[in-house]
Amino acid sequence: MSAINRVHTASEWGDSASQLQIITRRISSISAVFTMVAAVLNPGPHWAIIVMLSSAYAIYNIILSWRRRQPKLGEFAANLSLCAGLTLAGALYSNVLYHLLLMQMVLKVGRGRDRAMRTMAITLVYLTANIIRADFVAAAFLLEMVYNVMGFAVLSITALHMRKVMEMQMQHEGQIAELKRQNAHHYAMAHTDELTGLLNHRAYLEKTADLPQYVLLVIDIDHFKKLNDTYGHLFGDQVLTTVGNIIKIGIRNKDMAFRYGGEEFALVLPGTALELGLKIAERLRYQVANCNFFHNGESVKITISIGVSCKNPSADCQDAFREADSALYRAKKQGRNRCVVF
Repeated sequence: MSAINRVHTASEWGDSASQLQIITRRISSISAVFTMVAAVLNPGPHWAIIVMLSSAYAIYNIILSWRRRQPKLGEFAANLSLCAGLTLAGALYSNVLYHLLLMQMVLKVGRGRDRAMRTMAITLVYLTANIIRADFVAAAFLLEMVYNVMGFAVLSITALHMRKVMEMQMQHEGQIAELKRQNAHHYAMAHTDELTGLLNHRAYLEKTADLPQYVLLVIDIDHFKKLNDTYGHLFGDQVLTTVGNIIKIGIRNKDMAFRYGGEEFALVLPGTALELGLKIAERLRYQVANCNFFHNGESVKITISIGVSCKNPSADCQDAFREADSALYRAKKQGRNRCVVF
């Protein structure tokens, strides 16, 4: 499904009022089944017609619920006609179908005048069908009619109020979701290095503060200042980006890569043995050393040095960084392009 179709579907059926319309359809189908069962158990002169109409009503609304279609004028006319037919045939419980249809139509998105017209149409059909069916108009009959018309009015007002409340709720939820999205975006921007796309120094301090055990790799690009002075800062940025990509590609899902600052990177390997951490460091060093860097067609050799330390539960995260940084300093002293364990 395309993005446009997904948005269209969400706009049609994503709100609570629309979901309630689907539930009302299903309840209407169940009510029609009760009407059909009552006609079979208490057969009257028109029981076969009642069974046929109630079956048609139930099947029609089940199909509409399954297809999750928005209520249309054709559906309204078809259901109202079936309700009138059930009333004229003397079906039990047919009054419930009018109320459910009214609720479904009032919940439908539309202008206030359209809702009023639908309510009036249901009321008029209900009264007409019952008057035609009645042999004579008695006081009890009139009282029942007045009672049901009052019920239509109360139900319409209640359903309309429900829709307004749901619309306000959806609006508030949309605003909250947008605020959460913006906060997540701002958080990501504040914790991501713009050049390399890696996490930044602030993120390093937050994410390592509560980690009990991990292997830490502190990575430094050899002779980076000389590269900047010789080839320019644009080439230096290219080297930083490429090294950052090599680090991102070469780590596991649970690992975290950071641009710690300048030409220095940090790689945190949670729950990892020191031996495995050293193997990962050697692989990254080898990949960078064998990567082709070019400046104006000229091949430029780039290498990295890596200091490795292991942070234990009893140690502090800053202690682990100082140890890895000390190991990195030894790697530089020993000739660069190497990995040293503290």
